[in-house]
Amino acid sequence: MSTRPAALVGIIPARIGSTRFPEKPLALIDGLPMIARVVKRAFAAGVFDHVIVATDDERIAEVARQAGADARLTDPGIANGTLRAHDALNQWEAEVGYEAQWVVNIQGDEPFVHPEQLQKLAQLIRRPGTSIATLARPKASDDPDRTNPNRVKVVCDLNGNALYFSRSPLPSSEGPWFEHVGLYAFARGTLEALTHVHPTALEKAERLEQLRWLEHGWRISVGRTLHATHAIDTPEDLKRIEARIASGELG
Repeated sequence: MSTRPAALVGIIPARIGSTRFPEKPLALIDGLPMIARVVKRAFAAGVFDHVIVATDDERIAEVARQAGADARLTDPGIANGTLRAHDALNQWEAEVGYEAQWVVNIQGDEPFVHPEQLQKLAQLIRRPGTSIATLARPKASDDPDRTNPNRVKVVCDLNGNALYFSRSPLPSSEGPWFEHVGLYAFARGTLEALTHVHPTALEKAERLEQLRWLEHGWRISVGRTLHATHAIDTPEDLKRIEARIASGELG
């Protein structure tokens, strides 16, 4: 299979089952399904050669197609979004006859992901020697999300590479902190390699897949963003978002 230069593919994993929020990708946000909003933001970034929604449900696939994206059905038993993205990518590559060079994994529950964030990831992953890239947003010490386990925190070394991710306050002392933004970019070979590494103790303890990559020795480059993405993890999150839309704060 040949490699076409500068093939950057955006993939949006979106599964129908969710313990905290069943059928979340189909939830309407101001009349538009969540997955359609994510697709719209991906196109607005203007950096992708192709946008794919990787899903285990035909209803999600149909909404994605109506929004203009490609959609690939994946096995419901796939364990996580990275593996689901990999499966969809393989399907697409087999069809078109060439490999992507880079892949950006866009969370299906981030309907307000900012196009500039996707542009930043595209810039980071194209840097020589970068295998994995993600983003983090600075937060004030008194931000209530500091103690919210649904908001993941990250600390980095002096070169901007991740040292650790946690659902607990990180660092534990008072002061500014960084909230992880759940977007990832991969070099194509790295994504392939990551599908073969086994789960690790820290990953299981924190329920964070990226710790598997760190424990296996991969370096994760962390870019900075000032844009809030407003992840929706529960029906209560959705109600808060709808209230902010009604007030004109979000659009």
